[in-house]
Amino acid sequence: MAKLVIREGDYQHEHPLDEVETLIGRSQKCLVRLTEPAASRNHCTILKTPEGWLLMDLQSSNGTILNGVRITESPLKTGDVIRIGNAEMVFKGDSDDSKKVVDVREKFRELSGDDKVVKYEVVTSEDGTEELKAERVDRAARLRKEGRDPHEPETKDPVPPPERRP
Repeated sequence: MAKLVIREGDYQHEHPLDEVETLIGRSQKCLVRLTEPAASRNHCTILKTPEGWLLMDLQSSNGTILNGVRITESPLKTGDVIRIGNAEMVFKGDSDDSKKVVDVREKFRELSGDDKVVKYEVVTSEDGTEELKAERVDRAARLRKEGRDPHEPETKDPVPPPERRP
């Protein structure tokens, strides 16, 4: 189960994130109540979505800082540090967070067969989407036989080097 490790001054405690929405602030209705004067009554919220956990600032006066950057909305991952004034909260994700990548890799291995995949990796693009890239043994072996680097891109029509003029 996901949780927040909350530090306010000398006081530290853990709060389980067992609700779909966890409201954070100074208000009585907040599930995580802060005594920090810089916190708004309804400062921010953490939502559990099908894609994972999401931190949203609720137009607070002093802002919500995630890993040193002021945010309005951002996905959360294990180890992220949320700061509201002097209060600090460390997000600890679900215990199966890392399993999501392993499950994808295991499914990929199952579909492609162990003996055909040389290596695979999860690549995150600039827009945050993840893609599973794989290199198959048959392509790598063929390129090694030809004396070419298997990591070089292939072209169907090799371009000869330009002719030198004297």
